[in-house]
Amino acid sequence: MTIRTVFCCLLLLGGVTLPGQAQSFSTVTGRNHPEIDWRVAATEHFEIMHPARLDDIAAEAAPIAEATYDTLSATLDVTFDERIRVYLSDQDALVNGFAVPFGTGYTDIWVNTNDWARAFTGPSPWLRLVLAHELTHLFHYEAVRTDLGLWAFALGGSFPRVWTEGLAQYQAETWNAQRGERWLRAAVLDDALSYDDGRSLRNGQLLYASGHSQVRYFAQQHGDSTLTDLLHHKRDALFGLATVHDFEDAFQATVGQSYEAFYEQWRRDVNVYYNTLAGQLETLDSLRTDTLDVPGQYVEDLAYSPDTSRVAVLSRLSSEHPVQRLHVIDRSSGRIKDVAEGAIEPSVAWHPDGTRIAFSRQTRAAHGSLADDLFVVGADGDNERRLTYGRRTSAPTYGPDGKRLAFVATADGTADVHVRTEVTGRTRRVTNHEDDTQITGLQWHPSRDTLAFARIAEGERELVVYDLNTGASAAVTDPASDERRPIWSPDGAQLAYTSLRDGVPNAFVYDLPTDTHRRATRLVRGATVHDWVPADSSFRTNAAESAADEALVTSTTLTKARDGAFWVPADRTARAAEPSVPGPYADWTTTKPPRTIPRQMDPDPSLIEARSAYDALSNLTHRASLGLPYYSSTNDFGIAGGTSWTEPLGKHTLNAVGRLSFPEPGTKSEGVASYLNRQLAPTLGLTVFSASSSARIYGNDLLVEDRTGGDLTARWPLDWRVRPYVSTSVSARLRYADLDPLDRGDFTSLGPLSPPQAGQQASLRLQFTRRKRPPYRHALVHPLDGWGLRLRATGAAEVLGGDTSFLRGDVAGYSVLPSVGAHRLSLYGRLQAQTGASFPQDYVGLSRYDAVDLPLPGTVPFSLGNAERVRGYRRYVLGNRVAFGRAEYRMPLASSLRTDVLGLVALGHTTLSAFVDGGMVWRNADLRGGVQQLGTGAEVKNALRLFGVRVGHALGVAQPAAELGTRDGVHLYYRVQTAFPF
Repeated sequence: MTIRTVFCCLLLLGGVTLPGQAQSFSTVTGRNHPEIDWRVAATEHFEIMHPARLDDIAAEAAPIAEATYDTLSATLDVTFDERIRVYLSDQDALVNGFAVPFGTGYTDIWVNTNDWARAFTGPSPWLRLVLAHELTHLFHYEAVRTDLGLWAFALGGSFPRVWTEGLAQYQAETWNAQRGERWLRAAVLDDALSYDDGRSLRNGQLLYASGHSQVRYFAQQHGDSTLTDLLHHKRDALFGLATVHDFEDAFQATVGQSYEAFYEQWRRDVNVYYNTLAGQLETLDSLRTDTLDVPGQYVEDLAYSPDTSRVAVLSRLSSEHPVQRLHVIDRSSGRIKDVAEGAIEPSVAWHPDGTRIAFSRQTRAAHGSLADDLFVVGADGDNERRLTYGRRTSAPTYGPDGKRLAFVATADGTADVHVRTEVTGRTRRVTNHEDDTQITGLQWHPSRDTLAFARIAEGERELVVYDLNTGASAAVTDPASDERRPIWSPDGAQLAYTSLRDGVPNAFVYDLPTDTHRRATRLVRGATVHDWVPADSSFRTNAAESAADEALVTSTTLTKARDGAFWVPADRTARAAEPSVPGPYADWTTTKPPRTIPRQMDPDPSLIEARSAYDALSNLTHRASLGLPYYSSTNDFGIAGGTSWTEPLGKHTLNAVGRLSFPEPGTKSEGVASYLNRQLAPTLGLTVFSASSSARIYGNDLLVEDRTGGDLTARWPLDWRVRPYVSTSVSARLRYADLDPLDRGDFTSLGPLSPPQAGQQASLRLQFTRRKRPPYRHALVHPLDGWGLRLRATGAAEVLGGDTSFLRGDVAGYSVLPSVGAHRLSLYGRLQAQTGASFPQDYVGLSRYDAVDLPLPGTVPFSLGNAERVRGYRRYVLGNRVAFGRAEYRMPLASSLRTDVLGLVALGHTTLSAFVDGGMVWRNADLRGGVQQLGTGAEVKNALRLFGVRVGHALGVAQPAAELGTRDGVHLYYRVQTAFPF
C-alpha cells in the first residue's frame, strides 16, 4: 500500500469522525456552559447525566428509560453489556435530541421545553417521546454493530436514514398528523415522494413520515419478527474475516425481495390509500375561494390589523432561501414591508391601535443560552425592542385596552400565562400550573378580560377559556382530539380553532352561548385558522374576501413546496360524510409493535441506584481508529494511522494522525495531534505537530514547509448586540514553530520574491469577527444577503529562539447589496500594514495567483495562500502596506446544470458576474512610490459537489482596466474560492 493510499484512508477516518464534532450540546448551540454542575444518576441499565439543579429529572427519565429498555430488548433481541449514557439539559429551549453510536452509544436530549407541544401531537409528554425515540436508535445501532465498529459502514452500510428514523417512530410513537400523516399525504397527492429533491423545506418532515410509513407497512406485511431479523442480518466481509450489516442484502435475505420492489409495492398502496381519501374529502376548489397573495412559499401566521387595512404575514421565503420574515402588507396599495426576521414563533399580535406588532423570537440569553423572548416592532419596521430576557416566551396577545400584553412563559418545564403592563414594564403571573404543563395559542378576548389557549397536561390536550378576574378556567374541547390555535370571533361569542383529528389540520368553530361545535372545513390537505375578519372590513379587494360577511383567514398546503392563504366564510358548515378506505390499504396506519412502551409514566426515584458527580475525562469515548502499512517510491515504508476520541458533552476531543517510518524514524516520521477543551466559556485548542504542512503557491511552484511545534488557540463567541443570523467572536492563537521549507533550492526566478527561509517563529494572532450570514442554499457562490467585519493583528517576537520580529494589522470587510430581482452587488475591501520583517514566504503585497479557499465538512475552511490578487494581472507586488478592493455584480444563471456522475460529482448553482478589482501596494508613507493595479472582467462561478464536498470554483477572463477594449493583457483564469471572503 502506497503512502498516498494510506493518507486517503486517513482522510476517510476524518470523514467518519468529524461529523461527531457536532454531536454534543455545546457544538450544536455554539456555547460551552461551564456554569453547569453535571451529576450522574445510575439505574440498572442507564447513567442519566443532568445538571445538579435538575435532580428531579432523573426520577422522571428513569422509568421511561427502563421501560423502553425492557420493551426494546425483548422486541429487537438486543441487550447491552454496559450502562447506556443519557444526557439531559434544559440550558437551551430546543425541541431536539440525538443519538450517537460511539462506544456503547449515548444520547443528548433537551428537556423542559414548551414548543414541543406545537410541533408534536398525541398523549405522551416530551420526555417520553424523545427519550424512547433516541434509545430506539441506540438499540438499532447495537443490533447492526460488528467488531469492525464504524469501519463496517465503509464495507457494508447501515439502514438508510429514512428507515433509521422510521424504526424509531414505529417503536416509540404513534402514526399521527405531525409525525407522518399531513406530510406524507401532501407528497403522495403531488406524486412527489422524494425527500431529497431539494424542492421543499418540509422534506425533513417527509423523510420522517416516509420512513415511519414504510416501517409500519413492512411490519403489517411481513411481521415484527421479520423486522428484527432484518436488523440482525450480517454478511461476510474482508474475505470472511469479518461481518457487516448491509441493508439491501438484509432486505433480500429476510423477505425474499429487493428493497426497490418493496418500495414500489408500498408506493402503490399509499397512493391508493390517499387518493381514495381524496375522492371523499373537500378540495380547495370546492370552497369557491381564491388564494390570497402573500409573500413567501411557506405561511406560518396571518394577522390582520385591527382596522383590517394591513395584514402581518409570517412566512419562510423558499426552500432555497429559508429565511423567516415578518411582512406587513398594505392592502390598499399592495406595498410589502419587511419588519422583522429570524426564528420567530407564531403567533404574532397587533397592538389595538395598529402601530406595532409583538412577537416571540429565538435569541441569546444568560450564558449564551438559546431562548425565546418577546419583541415589539413598529408596523413600518422601525424601533424594534426586546421586552424580556431569557423568559422562554411564546404567543403574545394584547388586551383590548392596549395597555397590557399577555404571553406564555416557561420555567422548569411548566408554562404559565403572564401579563405585562406597557407603562411600567412589570409582569405578573396569572396562572399557577404545576409539573409538566404546556400552553400554546394564547389569545385575548376582543372586549373582556378573558383568555383562550390550548393547554397540554397529563396527556390531555384541550382548549381552555380563562377568566383573568376570577382565575376560573373551563375546558371547551374533548382532550381525545388534538385542538389548537383558538381564535376569537370579532364579537367574542365564538372561537375558531384548528383540529388535527383528521390527520391534517382543519377548521372548527365553538359557540360559547350554546356550547356547540361546528366543522367549517374537511379539506383533504387541511386548513389552519389564523384570524377571524369582521364583517365591516372596508378593504376587501377580491372575490374571496367578499364571499361572506365574516371570514376565517386560513392557510393550507397547496403542494409539497408551497402553502396558500385564503378566506373561508365564518358561518360555513362542512358536509358530514366520514371518509373510509378498505382495510388492506389502511391497516398499516394502525399497526403496532407486539410490545409497546407505555405512553405515560410517573416519576420513580426508587429506580435510581446511585448518584455521583460527573467526571468528563472518564467518559472520553473512542470514535474510530485506523492503522495501515505504507510504502513510497523513495524506499520509505512503515505504519500510518489515526485515532479520534470525544466526550459526549464535548468537553474533551482528541484527534491524532501520523506515520512512523521504519528506515528513518527520526527524519521521515510525521504526526499531528489536536486536543479541544470546552470546559470554559472560550473553546481552547492545543495542537502539536511535526509534519509537512502550510502549502501555498509561491513563485511558480507549491511551497510546502516542514513544521515542528505547537499552537494554543482560544475562541470566544460574544453575545454582543445580538441580531438574527449575526455572529460575533474573538479568538487568539499562540504559535511556536520550527519552519523548514522543502526543496528551497527549487525556488528560483521568483521575480520580486526572495527564496523561502527556514527558521523559528514565535507568534501571536488576535482576531475579532462579526458577520451576518442568513441561510441560503447557494451562498457558496451567490449569497443574497450578508456582511462581515474582521479585525486581525499578528505579531512575532525574537523570543525562545525566534528569528522574526514584526507586527501586522489586517482589516477586512464585505457587504452584499440588493439589486434587480436575485441580482446582487458584492463589495469587499481589505487593508494590511506591517512593521518589522517576516519570513519572505509570509510577504505583504499582491499575489500572482488566487488563494484557494475550500470549506471541508466538519472542519474550518482549508486555504492555500492569504494574499489578494487583482484579476487581470499575473505578477507579485511587494511592500508593507496593501489596500485592496473588489466590486462584483452577480447574476444567477442556473440553479443546477443537471450534471450528476454516480452521485459523486455534480455541477450546481451557477452565476455570471462582472467585476472590478483594484489594489495598491506601497512602503511606509511612500504613497507616490506605490504600485497600483486595476483589473476588470467577467467570471462564471459554479457550486461543484465533489465526493460529498461542495466547492465554489470559477472560470473567468480579465485584463488590466487600462487595456480594456483591446486584445492586450487578456488573461483566462480558474480559481477555487467561496463567495464570502471570510
